[in-house]
Amino acid sequence: MKFLKPLIFFIILAHSAGFSQQFKKVEIGVDGLTCSMCTRSVEMNIRKLDFVDSVKMDLTNTNGVVLFKKGATIEIEKIAKAVRDAGFSTRYLNAVFSFTSQELNNGSCFQYNGNQYKFIGVDNKKVSGETTLTFVGKDFMPSKQFKKWSESVKESCSSDKRTYYVKI
Repeated sequence: MKFLKPLIFFIILAHSAGFSQQFKKVEIGVDGLTCSMCTRSVEMNIRKLDFVDSVKMDLTNTNGVVLFKKGATIEIEKIAKAVRDAGFSTRYLNAVFSFTSQELNNGSCFQYNGNQYKFIGVDNKKVSGETTLTFVGKDFMPSKQFKKWSESVKESCSSDKRTYYVKI
């Protein structure tokens, strides 16, 4: 009986570790997809990434959903690069991130897996659970759309880490 309390604590701790902060999936819009061969080319390039579990492309909406392997280190820029390497451009990149609890405001930052993420265009908000982050940058959206955000992505949180700019 005296082992029951430590066992319950261990089970709760182990279970909650599965819900730690992490990327869950990415939805990516791809410009230039006109046929099933184009779609297949993008899909196969993304599937080559070691952290990708599955890819489902949709030619009708010219987008795709990428799911990740559990516990893998996700490298968002590699997904956009895979699209470019297939000969296409990224229209948008939205990532679902699971937060434990995060206070957000314009310019606030958080770190995850050696990178930092800076929020832009966000007014005081608290997030918890799965939240969709829209990546802002030349690699993640058309240059015309990026122009309106270009002033917001000049300052990083820290000079020693890669900074991604995101909005919700």
